[in-house]
Amino acid sequence: MGIIKFMVEEFFRSFRKNLFKNLLLMAMFSTSLVMTILMGSYYLDLGECNPYMPRFQENGIWYRIGVDEDTTDMDDSTNTVQGCRNIMEYYERLHDSEEHPIFSVDTVNDCFMREDDVKELFGGRGHESFVSENNPETISAYWGPVDDGEICNILYMKCAMIDDKAFEVFRLRTEEGEGFTKSNLTIQNASDPIPVLLGNEYKGIVSIGDPMEIGIAEDTYLCRVAGILKKGSMVPWQGDGSQDMVLLDSHIIFPYTIRVLEKTDNVREIARYADRDLQALEFNTSMVWVKDDRDFRDVVSLFRDLGNEYNFPPLELYAASMGLRLFHKESAERVQIMLILTVTLIGFTFYGLFATIYDKIQSNKKIYGIYQMNGCSMGMILIPYLLEIAVVLAPAVVLCGNIFSEENIEYVNEDVIAGVMGCFIGLALLIGTVFVICLLKGVDTEQLMRQKD
Repeated sequence: MGIIKFMVEEFFRSFRKNLFKNLLLMAMFSTSLVMTILMGSYYLDLGECNPYMPRFQENGIWYRIGVDEDTTDMDDSTNTVQGCRNIMEYYERLHDSEEHPIFSVDTVNDCFMREDDVKELFGGRGHESFVSENNPETISAYWGPVDDGEICNILYMKCAMIDDKAFEVFRLRTEEGEGFTKSNLTIQNASDPIPVLLGNEYKGIVSIGDPMEIGIAEDTYLCRVAGILKKGSMVPWQGDGSQDMVLLDSHIIFPYTIRVLEKTDNVREIARYADRDLQALEFNTSMVWVKDDRDFRDVVSLFRDLGNEYNFPPLELYAASMGLRLFHKESAERVQIMLILTVTLIGFTFYGLFATIYDKIQSNKKIYGIYQMNGCSMGMILIPYLLEIAVVLAPAVVLCGNIFSEENIEYVNEDVIAGVMGCFIGLALLIGTVFVICLLKGVDTEQLMRQKD
C-alpha cells in the first residue's frame, strides 16, 4: 500500500504543479483526436462505411443517394422556365455521367386516373386488381390545369416510376412495343404525349399507341402506351436490391428523365417534368454506380461540383464514410487545408507533451535521484508520469466518444471510431513512455548529490 500511496501522491504533486500546461494539453489532444478521426474518415478506407446501406452488384456497386437537407432553392426553381431547365439539365448530367451514372426507381407513390377513363379503358371488365391497394376507394379531387381543371372522381392505380437506366439495369423486356430509351423519352413539345409502359396484365385491354391521361401529385400528363412488359417483370422496392421485388404485371410504369426540346415560355408545362426529376432526388429513389469503395471521394466531388454549378444542395451518398458525408459540401481545397492544419496541430500537441515532460524531469532530477538512492524503482517514478499522460488524454476519449456516437451522427461505425481512438491514445502513451524512460535513464544520482542547489 505504501508504494501505491507514494505513486498517487507523486502523480497529484506533479499534476498540480503543471496544472495550466496539462489543461492546455487536454484541449489540444481533444481537438487533435477529433480532427484525426474526421480526416481519416475522409481520406482513408477505415471500413466505417455504413454496412446497412442498400446496395447491389452490377459490374460495380449501386448505392442510394438523395437530397437530405432543405430543398427550398430547388423547389423555388420550378417557378421559372430557366429554373425548370436547370433542374432537368442537372438531373440529366447526373443520369448520363460516364463514370458514375444514376438510375431512379419509385414503387411507392401511386398515379391516378379519372374513374370514367378507367371504366372506358377496361370496357366493363374488372379493374380492381389494377387499383392501388393503399388507396382502393374512389375519391373526388381536382383534375387538370389550375385555370382549366375540373372536380371529378379519380382512382389511384398501381404505378412504378423508373428511368431508362433502371430499365437497362433490371433487364426489363417488352412483349409488345418498345421499352424506355433516351430517344423515346425525348419529346419535341411540352404538350406531346409521353411514353408509358404497362404490366403484362394490361395485354388485351390496351394496344400499343393508345392514349392515356395520368395524374401524379398535382400534375397531369397526356401519355401513350409505348410497350407492354413481359409477364413476371419485376424491380426491387425503391430500386433497392436488398429489399423485396415488386411484380409489375398490374402496374403502370411511368418514366423519369423526360427531355423537352421545345423552348417554351409556359412555366406550368415545363415544370411538370422538372417536378418528376426533383421527386427522383428528394424522395431517395435514386442510386449511383460506384466502381469500388475507394471511388467514393470522386462521387462526392461530382455531386459537390454539380451542386455548386447549379446552386443546388449537393446530393448525399448515404453509404459514404462519415467524413465524406460531413464534408460533402466543402471543396477539395478546403479539405486539404483542414488536413494540413490537422497534421500541424498534431505535431504541436506532441511537441507540447514532450516539452512538458522534459521540463518536469529536468526540474525534478535531484528529487528523482534521492528517490532512487532510497530504493525507489524506475517503475515507481515512471507510473505517475503515465497516469498524468492518461489523465491528459482522457477528455479527448470522452469528447470523441460523445461526438462520434450514433445518437449524434447517423450511420457512424462506433467500433471503427473506437479503434482509431485506441491507436491514437496507444501511440501517445507509447511515445510518452519511451521518452520518459530515455530521460530518466540519464539521471546520474551520484552526480546530482554532489551538485549544489
